[in-house]
Amino acid sequence: MSDHTHPTSEQRQHAMTEALRAWDPDADVTLESATGRLKVTTTLPTERVIAILKDLGEQAEASDPEPRGHKAGQCCGGCSH
Repeated sequence: MSDHTHPTSEQRQHAMTEALRAWDPDADVTLESATGRLKVTTTLPTERVIAILKDLGEQAEASDPEPRGHKAGQCCGGCSH
């Protein structure tokens, strides 16, 4: 029997937030436990966020890298990436 434990959702969220904050001190990550979806608030480009999260061992991809009417780095606050 293995004593390897999996991190909790809160631990994963904290690790992702801290990793992103190394590049953007105001970054924030919200993990929806029911769906497993992330909501990331940052000024970092989508590709950089994905790379940082993958470095942590997370499966990461953008659901909609540039929503209609938005350009990278510009957001109305309703984005979920």
